[in-house]
This record gives sequence, structure tokens and C-alpha cells, in this order.
Amino acid sequence: MRPGHVEDLPAVVRLWEREVLAGRRDSAPHGRFMQRILSGFDWEACSRVEEDATGMRGVALVLRRHTEDTTVARVEAAVAVDDDDELLRTLIAWGVGLSRAAGAQVVQVWRVRGTAEWLGDTGLTPVRPWWRMDRSFDGPLPSVVPVDGYRLLESASVPPAAWVDTFNGSFADHWRHTDRAVEELRLGRWPELELMAADSAGKPAAITLCEIEKYEVDLRPQPVGLVGSVGTLPAHRRRGLARWLVTESLARLKAAGAATASLYVDGKNEHRAPDLYSDLGFEVTFDTTVWEATFP
Repeated sequence: MRPGHVEDLPAVVRLWEREVLAGRRDSAPHGRFMQRILSGFDWEACSRVEEDATGMRGVALVLRRHTEDTTVARVEAAVAVDDDDELLRTLIAWGVGLSRAAGAQVVQVWRVRGTAEWLGDTGLTPVRPWWRMDRSFDGPLPSVVPVDGYRLLESASVPPAAWVDTFNGSFADHWRHTDRAVEELRLGRWPELELMAADSAGKPAAITLCEIEKYEVDLRPQPVGLVGSVGTLPAHRRRGLARWLVTESLARLKAAGAATASLYVDGKNEHRAPDLYSDLGFEVTFDTTVWEATFP
């Protein structure tokens, strides 16, 4: 194995696309998106590539995010051949070892449910189901029912700091939440799809940040309308704000040209978000297991 380089990114994306077609990965972000995500990424220290005469056989990237007192590392490993478990084990073991040596308190590996039970032999434990849920735009959409005492605002009319505070406050009690900064929310790309519910005093209550993405290799009708970051501040929960935001977002995504809608949700979400999404016509189409190890 050798350290990766930024020039390897196109080959990494192609490897992920092969995994999508093989059903081992739910999607493969395009290169421009990954260039933004990996801006400042230490390729020399945090990546390893295995290759032969035919090209890249496997890759491992170690991505890290920080909370006030915890570093969570995620090992992203992929192999070109479906049953190359030995190489996959080697890449994941390297990533877990690096994460621990670098001081991460938590290391995660995300794999399709039922395809990596051997991870239990490496000290990782399955801790969470993570679902992609999809909804077709064929047929009628669910009704949009506003909530009395609230109004909808778009991102252009709300200061960025309010979006950040609402996002972090809405998800603070969610599993493995880490606070986001304003640049991570990517506000302004789709201003008509970035919605906030505000109360009668104009104070933020709930948000959702949606966008439209086209994937080069994907089994879904393209482009995909992504319903993201559906969150409600604790004081405003159980009033129907999330339902209002999602139904409004679906109508706007369809009007903007999306061919299908997708969202991601913690399968053990304490606020029963999957139940809401199922009621709105979403179905689980990709089931991932989050494997995790914790270190002192």
C-alpha cells in the first residue's frame, strides 16, 4: 500500500461508483463535491491506496470531525472486487489503527447491513442502523398544511448565524451530533429550498436544507431532490413543523425539476422521524450499519 494523493481522487470516485452498481454503497458523490469535502485533507497521513497493473484495487480514507471533547474518526474503505474481503479487512484495520494512534476517541465504519459481520472480530460493534429513504414523484404529493402561529422563511431573508444556531440547537440531543459552522451548511446554493419555520415573534423554530443533485452513476431517476437537515428546536416539537417543512420541500423539489426525493435518517431516531417519513410516502431503500469502537 502507498499513501494516497489528491490526484487519486478521480480514481477513488470511480471505485465508489463501482460499489454503487454492486450494491455496496448508496451513492457516489461527484468529484467537485469531494474536492470541497476533502479541502485540507492530509492525503499523506490519512489515506492508503492498493493498486496493480489494472489500476486502483482499494482505498481507505480516514475522515475526522471534532466536538468540544471528542474526536470521531470515520474509515471510508472501498475495494474494486466484490469478494476481496482480505484487502477490505487490511484497509479497515489500517484506518482503525491510525484513528486510535491519532487520538480519536471514537472510530466508525459504515457498511451495508449484513455484508461485514466480520467487523466484530476487529473490536467494532454494530451500534446504529442508518437508512436512505426514497420517494417517487409519480402520483400526488402529500398535502401541505401550515402550522398556525408560524410562517416560512427562505435563507436569503434570515441571517446565517440564525441558521447555524437553529441547526445546532435542533440536533444537539441527536446521536453523535457535532456542531456545524456556517460554511458547512452551504447556504445560498438553493435559496428557495432552504426553509425555516419562525414563530409569531419571528424567532426560528425549525429548518430544513434541501438541494438537487445529479449523480453520474446511480440507480435512482435523476436528478435527485435531497431533503436534508430536518430539525426542530426542542421548545417547538410535536406541533407538526417537520411535516409542514417536508411536504413543502417535496412540492418545491418537484417544481424545481427533481425526478425523485431522498433523505437520510438514523434508524433509531429517538423522535420517530422514520415514522413521519414513511407516512409521507418514503421507503427504506438502503440499509447501512454503523460499526463503532471507542477508545479511552
